[in-house]
Amino acid sequence: MNDIRLIASDVDGTMLPRGGVISDRLRTSIRRCREAGIPFIIASGRWIGAMGDVIRQSGAEGMPMIIANGAAIIGADGAPMREWLLDDADARRVYDILRRFDVQINGYKRGELFCVNTAALKRRSAMISSYIGGAGCRLVTDDVETFEREALHDAYKLEALSEDPDVVAGVEAALGDVGLSVTHSSRRNVEIMAAGVNKGSALRWLAGALGVPMACCMAFGDNMNDLDMLNAAGWSVAMCNGDDALKRAARIVAPADVDDGVAKVIERCVLEART
Repeated sequence: MNDIRLIASDVDGTMLPRGGVISDRLRTSIRRCREAGIPFIIASGRWIGAMGDVIRQSGAEGMPMIIANGAAIIGADGAPMREWLLDDADARRVYDILRRFDVQINGYKRGELFCVNTAALKRRSAMISSYIGGAGCRLVTDDVETFEREALHDAYKLEALSEDPDVVAGVEAALGDVGLSVTHSSRRNVEIMAAGVNKGSALRWLAGALGVPMACCMAFGDNMNDLDMLNAAGWSVAMCNGDDALKRAARIVAPADVDDGVAKVIERCVLEART
């Protein structure tokens, strides 16, 4: 397996156990990959404001990263290399659908996050707070007028959040024919990007820019927003704590996030194969 020349990994539920931290073992594996000339690319549904701790914990500083489910690729200098934005009219259509439901609505832009109807989440978990938080970026909360004026223009993605799985299912059903990329990264959310935008399309673009064939890419994920990325990569790895659909599609099923599954697969399939 020493033909692997690029590794891309989801964060939450993959590198980062929910409520946990990135382990020393994974940090060492990432460092060894970088020393071997293998880029380690973080590919997350998170926006840039919520990536700081992940980058520092993982030791992935100075590497490009895929954010907002593939809606943007951030370069090593922190500036966007490429962005795929929702059309303003599409963003408005989606927003009008989401408003029919009692959900928190988030609008993600470059360096800005807008949230309305936050009262829909009665119990805000630490995971959700870390996912939508972040320093150095603008956060606007429960200002409907500002949301409608600014959040729907040049947006990376819109998101609906609810603690009720039936509400989430209703949102997904209502969005079924919008002609956009609709996915989720947990049972609590629905995420909407421009048509054809996903982690897989972003990884294809970035691998091309780096001169790496997709057959030589390894991708890790645990949830449905990772499926396109796993399908795109030559070496697809699903976490055993992940969605069954990913495990069926993957070439490799890794041990769980809490058992250092990403590090173990990298050690066995990448690092040891090169020695």
